[in-house]
Amino acid sequence: MFHYIDYIVIAHWIMGDGAKRNKGIILCTDSFSIKEVVLLMNIILIKFDLKTTIHYDNGKPRIYINKKELNKILFFIKPYFVKR
Repeated sequence: MFHYIDYIVIAHWIMGDGAKRNKGIILCTDSFSIKEVVLLMNIILIKFDLKTTIHYDNGKPRIYINKKELNKILFFIKPYFVKR
């Protein structure tokens, strides 16, 4: 999975199943186990140097990227966002 996640994937993930939260972004991972969420967080840390945290919504783990961390990759993902 490590080789498949890139800036395009992150941009589409945010557009398709992400949400703004507290000036940051939540990546919805409700269907994933905690082990799978941690795996995804580690991939994001290694590939993009983004420190993420787990936020729970209705007992389900979600990946949270705060504003400071999001700003590190915004330049790279912004071209892939679809304008509404």
